[in-house]
Amino acid sequence: MEDYYHIEAAYRTIPRTAWDTQPSRVERNTALLLNLFHRHNRKATFFVLGYVARRFPQLAKSIVDAGHEVASHGSGHDRLHRLTPATFREDLLNSKKLLEDQTGKPVIGYRAPTFSVVRQTAWAIDVLAEAGFGYDSSIFPVTHHWYGVPDAPRHPFYVRSSEKGSTLLEVPPLTWRILGRNMPVAGGGYFRLLPLTFMRRGLEQARRKERPAVLYFHPWEFDPDMPRMALSAIGRIRTYTGLKASIKRLESIISADANWSTMIDALPAFEAQAKQQKPFTLQTT
Repeated sequence: MEDYYHIEAAYRTIPRTAWDTQPSRVERNTALLLNLFHRHNRKATFFVLGYVARRFPQLAKSIVDAGHEVASHGSGHDRLHRLTPATFREDLLNSKKLLEDQTGKPVIGYRAPTFSVVRQTAWAIDVLAEAGFGYDSSIFPVTHHWYGVPDAPRHPFYVRSSEKGSTLLEVPPLTWRILGRNMPVAGGGYFRLLPLTFMRRGLEQARRKERPAVLYFHPWEFDPDMPRMALSAIGRIRTYTGLKASIKRLESIISADANWSTMIDALPAFEAQAKQQKPFTLQTT
């Protein structure tokens, strides 16, 4: 849960010093999603950015009051490549305390900006475990120039930074295995740019394999009227394509008959699957 100007593509276009001057759309877009979930009786996990929680201190509580889970997306939307273990710990604990103070609920889940828990940032697993988090959903088992651990499991698994590192439950986003490769079909730009058939194929494959399907979306992805930013050509395509049709697409997905759940409510099932194989070691030697 972040605002449109927090995206990685706008990192240099709208620096953090200019965030407070930007017209926010996150309240409007979150309300849109909450209303959609209410109509279909669906529950979701909102990985809330600490900056948003500080700017709109009532928002996280409204999510919890509607029956959803609030988890952490960190404080300042920095890719972990721009942080150290010490600065990540500070970013993480600040967001955790803020959200827990606002909601009165424990925050045990984390999702890194831009899926930036990768081999180079394997130390993040130890920091998350030490900070008291119960699960992470940041390791995307795909190949991408910004993120991805293509050989990571596609089902819930226990991950550790090294052979001697702390162990943490990891719940990866949905992929569709086709022609020997993992295609990302869990949400975001893949949801808006690719035919919806791809996500449906991934969902059906996960159902057949009895594997949970974790989908992800950002509130700004359902706002065709949000302000336009001076992005690169690729950034404009990734950010603005498919905005008008996205809410209808999402409704068609969540209206399907399935066992929809928050992450925290599904933890027992995730843990049961993860215990069936040995932990995955993220760091290479």
